[in-house]
Amino acid sequence: MALFVDILTQVTLPIIILVVLGYALQNRLKLDIGTLNRIQVYVVMPAFLIHFLATAKQPLSAIWPVLGVGFLLFSLLIPIGWITAALFRQRSSLGPMMGLGSGYANVGFFGIPVAQLAFGSSSVIYMSVMTAVAAVLICTVGVAMLAPASSSRLGKLKSAFSTPLMPSVALGLALRGLDVDLPPVVTQPMLLLGSIFTPLALYTLGAQVADAKLERIEAVPQILLLMLRFLIAPALAWALCTAFGFPRDITNVLVVAAATPVGVLLTVFAVEYKTEPEFISAAVVISTALSPIFVTAWVIAVRLL
Repeated sequence: MALFVDILTQVTLPIIILVVLGYALQNRLKLDIGTLNRIQVYVVMPAFLIHFLATAKQPLSAIWPVLGVGFLLFSLLIPIGWITAALFRQRSSLGPMMGLGSGYANVGFFGIPVAQLAFGSSSVIYMSVMTAVAAVLICTVGVAMLAPASSSRLGKLKSAFSTPLMPSVALGLALRGLDVDLPPVVTQPMLLLGSIFTPLALYTLGAQVADAKLERIEAVPQILLLMLRFLIAPALAWALCTAFGFPRDITNVLVVAAATPVGVLLTVFAVEYKTEPEFISAAVVISTALSPIFVTAWVIAVRLL
């Protein structure tokens, strides 16, 4: 009970308060969600990733297993989600969306803040690597699955890779690997910008939920996707980490990363390719609303076992 109260007050409640604040104020302030997201993606998150990756204490050798499990987890969850849709006789267009929704989690905007609060700043490097893996896979495999045969996939991929997320990860890891110390005139602004990442990400998440307009919610596929996202994905991550003999700190981070809600970027591709945009938008909103409960449960689980 004491552990639950600690997790609730130190991890979950700060997250809920910031998300609720964004939700409550959005109807009054009417902030542009696109602008908030662009500030996150193009300014705050790159500064955060470069600073924390470049100054991380862990050796780079600890990163490669995380990369491997990230790719393996994604490659397993996509067919699991697709097969689940077929087994429960859902329409064929839901297959790829349930697959991608099962495999692609909101690791960046939700996972990194949770990991910081639950496991400390040393966990950021692992969660950042998972963020990069998720971004690469959704921008490649995801586009390939959703783009119609007649579209120019090369053009879509070029657009998907136009954000500085992956270059920021590469730069941060390169600085770390080469032991390059940037001057304070560069590191201090990055530190200041990076320090607002967690509150701004959670506030924006709440504002996104407030702005979501859901006209139709299909109970069966939504429940199936929630089970895949919050139960099967983290359990599979735990099994893989155990099978490969990962140390406990890495296992904890990867399990919680796998338990985060459906990634928001998936809705962008769903709208662009006209593939079940209402379904995946509803999945993002519902999974985000329920995530504090399930993520708290998984944080408790990994701390107890």
